[in-house]
Amino acid sequence: MALYSSILSSSFRKQLTGTFALFHTLSPRAAAPAINSSLSNVDCYISKLHDPYTNLAIEEWLLRSTDPKRYILFLWRNRNCVVVGRNQNPFQECNLQFMKNNNIPLVRRRSGGGAVYHDMGNSIYTIYMPREAFSRRANAELVSRALQQLDIPASVNERHDIVVDNQKVSGSAYKIISARAYHHGTMLVDANTSFLKGCLSKKYMNKSGIQSKGVESVPSPVTNLREYSYTVDHQQFCESVLTEFEREYNQGISVRPTIIDESTLHDLPEQVEKTRQELTTWEWMYGQTPEFTHTLDNSFDWGHVNLFLRSRHGLITEVEMTTDSTGANEVTLVSALSIALKGCRYSELAGQDAIDKISADIPGLVNEGNKDIADGIITWIQDKLA
Repeated sequence: MALYSSILSSSFRKQLTGTFALFHTLSPRAAAPAINSSLSNVDCYISKLHDPYTNLAIEEWLLRSTDPKRYILFLWRNRNCVVVGRNQNPFQECNLQFMKNNNIPLVRRRSGGGAVYHDMGNSIYTIYMPREAFSRRANAELVSRALQQLDIPASVNERHDIVVDNQKVSGSAYKIISARAYHHGTMLVDANTSFLKGCLSKKYMNKSGIQSKGVESVPSPVTNLREYSYTVDHQQFCESVLTEFEREYNQGISVRPTIIDESTLHDLPEQVEKTRQELTTWEWMYGQTPEFTHTLDNSFDWGHVNLFLRSRHGLITEVEMTTDSTGANEVTLVSALSIALKGCRYSELAGQDAIDKISADIPGLVNEGNKDIADGIITWIQDKLA
C-alpha cells in the first residue's frame, strides 16, 4: 500500500500491532490470519478521535489521497454535534436554539444527504471504492449483514436506509469524484434520542415561511440497536462491519487496521489540519447555505409588521419590512432596520447586528424614547431567525 508506506511515519506503523490486538479483544476473528496491506486491495482505518471536524477532514483526505483502485473502510464516531449535508439549509433543518442551549455544535460535511445527529452512541462507517464499482445498495447490504451477524434483524429499505422493524437505525449519503467514491452512514447504537429529536424534529422548530433551494431531510422514525441487543456497542459494530468488508472485498482475509489517535495524529499530512480549519469557519458552516427566503409577520401593541428576507451564502441580501403603524418612531425604526439588516449575517444575532449598524450610521436614532420599540422588533427577529 503506497499510502501506508509513504505518508504514515514509522512510529505510526509500529503502533499498529498493539492497537490491533486491543481492538480485537472481543472478537473470535482475532485468531484469523492477517496479511500485509500491501499484498491486498483493501485497507481499514479506525479513528479513536472524537472531534467531528478532524474526523471529517481525515475522511476527505482518504478520498483525495489514496489509490482510487483500493477499497477502504473507515470507522469512527464523534462527540455531540449535528452534521448537515453540503447543500442543506441549517436554519431550516436544525433547531439551532436547542443546540446552542445544549452546547451541540453545527458541522457541515462535504457530501450531500440529510441532517444527522452524532454522539458517542452513534457509530459511523465510510466505505471507499473505485467509482465504477460504487453501489449504494451493495454497501448498505454489507452493513446490514454485519448487523445480522450480531443477531439484529436488519434490512435495507427502498431509500437505502438500514432499518429494524421498519425503524431507521442508519441513514447514509455518498460522494463521487473523478475516479473515486465513498458511501458513509451513521449507526444508532445507543444514541441520545431525546437530543436527536430536540435538534432535528420539525415539530420542535418554528421554521414556517422559509422557502429554500437547499436539500431537505426526510424525517423517519428511528430506533437504537440497543433496543434489540443488550450487549451491542461501538466495538462490536466495528468488528462485525470489518469482517463483512473483508469477506466482500478481500476473500475473508483479515487486514490490520491503521489506528488514528492523539499519539498518531501528528503523523497525518498537513492537508488534514488545513481541511479541519476550513470546516470550522463561518464561511463553510453558514456561508455554504443555498439561497432562501423567509417571510414572517408579527403584531405588536403599537402595530403590525411584515418582514421579507432573502439570504444568499448566509448573508441577508434583500429586505422588505413594513408596518401599518402611523407613529413616527415606529415608521422611522422599521425603515431604518430595513436598510440596516441588508448585509448582515442571517443568524440569531442578525437583529442586534442591525441595531449596531444603525447606531454607527445614524447616531441617536435609537434613543430612550424608542428603545423599547427597537428592542421588541429585534427580540422578535432574533427568535424567528434562530
